[in-house]
Amino acid sequence: MEKYDSIEAVINRAIQLEVEAMTLYSNAAETITDDAVRQRLLEMAAQERGHKAKLEDILAGNVRWAIRRSKAEPVKDLRLSDHLVGGSLDPQADYQDVLLFAAQREKTAHEFYKTMGEMVDDKLVQNLFEMLAAEELRHKYVLEKTYEEVVYKDN
Repeated sequence: MEKYDSIEAVINRAIQLEVEAMTLYSNAAETITDDAVRQRLLEMAAQERGHKAKLEDILAGNVRWAIRRSKAEPVKDLRLSDHLVGGSLDPQADYQDVLLFAAQREKTAHEFYKTMGEMVDDKLVQNLFEMLAAEELRHKYVLEKTYEEVVYKDN
């Protein structure tokens, strides 16, 4: 696990992760041959852009507002992607591959923030990490719900 010397360093790392995800999804969208999958990747890139903006807003000093807003929105974890193997963003990837890849990536981000929250004593910082973890879990839920509706429906 990386070491961070301040909350700002963690948020800057989180922003970097969002930019990486945004770039990953945007680049994959350029190579994917299936139109529906390409569109979903572009939507996911836009979501990551929104996450980046939210994190930048937090860096600008709007931490308490973001935490209060997040706590008002409960999050459910379907745990679908926790038990599935695979997922990719290869040019020939289908919708199932992309959804699974993205859900697993959101799970990793959720675990990152959850772990960071367990490593600090400051309650405000803990709340911030809990909020960020919940945000990633919310994105995982949306992807898994889509997976459930699209992939399981087709089987």
